[in-house]
Amino acid sequence: MSALPLTRSLALQVVLPRGCLVLGWLALNQWIRLPVPLAFVLMAADGLFLLWQARAFQLSADAHVRSTGAMMPVWGGYLVLLFAGFAALILWWDALLIARTVAEPAYAEQQRLKREAKYSLSVTEDGLVLVFDGEITFGLTKRLRQLAQDHPDIEQMELAGPGGLIAEARGAARVIRDQGWNTYADGLCASACTLLFAAGSRRSLGPAGQLGFHSYALQSGSVLPHIDIRKEQQKDRAFLVGQGVRADFASSIFDVPFSGLWIPQAGELLAGGVITD
Repeated sequence: MSALPLTRSLALQVVLPRGCLVLGWLALNQWIRLPVPLAFVLMAADGLFLLWQARAFQLSADAHVRSTGAMMPVWGGYLVLLFAGFAALILWWDALLIARTVAEPAYAEQQRLKREAKYSLSVTEDGLVLVFDGEITFGLTKRLRQLAQDHPDIEQMELAGPGGLIAEARGAARVIRDQGWNTYADGLCASACTLLFAAGSRRSLGPAGQLGFHSYALQSGSVLPHIDIRKEQQKDRAFLVGQGVRADFASSIFDVPFSGLWIPQAGELLAGGVITD
């Protein structure tokens, strides 16, 4: 390796390329989370290049001392190399920490996980029963469709929960009805949960099963003029009647104040066509 003059070596072989690499590391650490193996490869490559820079400067420094005997510029170059080494170590460490950091899910994913935490949804080991327990939230319909696709042998959906979003319950009920699943409750299935129950091909209660009904209300402090509660109730009354529920029973549901909960006895449910077994 031929030695460049000391100042040119320091500028062209150390300062300029090292400055570009520092900027490159800063950009990577700011915008990209490198895979850990790739981070180690880049660190090793940069370390080898730093050794080459030190060797190139040392050759120029030796030639400079032999020709001039002046050590001050050489010591200045050593100081620059020392700072370059410290900067490289800091940037490598940052890259490694970022690479090993588990990335937080995006906002939309965080919201999805938050909603799904409000209920449990699982398929039994034999693949025949889908078990739901909890609040009906946005995204349930999509998950039911996916589970129906992934588990084509599902025959029954077991339900329990306090209700939730009517619009989402309607979508979930359509999935249940279209799949021809039976529905079963062995706990309290109340409010919007009863729409899912009514969507079953055959509908039955376990020993502890209860269905709870009441009328609708807006869960908002302000009035939403585009939503007519009475019309919304009529939509679901028509759905219930279409599923075999007696018209007078379906009408009685919406006579119950939203703040109350009507839990009919099994005999009333059977006579009203809500349960079939």
